[in-house]
Amino acid sequence: MELKERQLYTLDKGVMFLPEKRCLMTHDGISVELSENSYRFLLQLLNGETDKQKIINEVWAEQKGSVSESSYYGQLYLLRRSFNEVGLSHSLIKTIPRKGVKYTGEVIKGTLVEGEHPLPFPVQEKSVTEVRFEGPGDEEKAAAKRGSSIRGKPEWYNSKSWNIFVFVLSVLAVCWLVTLTMAILFFWKV
Repeated sequence: MELKERQLYTLDKGVMFLPEKRCLMTHDGISVELSENSYRFLLQLLNGETDKQKIINEVWAEQKGSVSESSYYGQLYLLRRSFNEVGLSHSLIKTIPRKGVKYTGEVIKGTLVEGEHPLPFPVQEKSVTEVRFEGPGDEEKAAAKRGSSIRGKPEWYNSKSWNIFVFVLSVLAVCWLVTLTMAILFFWKV
């Protein structure tokens, strides 16, 4: 019986990309499934492709490369968001102005033998918000996940006073727009 080998890419922080399963997987058991286009896009980047038009031609092959710029950049955004969900920096996918994009992180290509699992334990699909950091040295990760500093002080954009300020500002803006609209309608009829 011949064993089938599957492709495996190990990225920064030990995050694995399993093309056959179209997912990114961490050692913590977080698995993020990629869409077909995100999977194709990442595969192109990890194989060294940087040219925007070549990536478009490969990712959207069935559309013969007739894809809008917004589709390309939208897919790039989704891929970067998937990176964030598994703890990778979105900046690992660097935009090359007027040329394309490039994966700037570490990548190790490997193979898995059929039946072999890339992790020593079963993968549990979790959303990033459900991940709990426990153990020594994980305080910084937990604080980053909460959006606060290690000392427990919230960042300015997550503070209660900032949220109240934004809410009040929004209410004032709506009131101003309603008043302005009413004034325009009133003077238009006169």
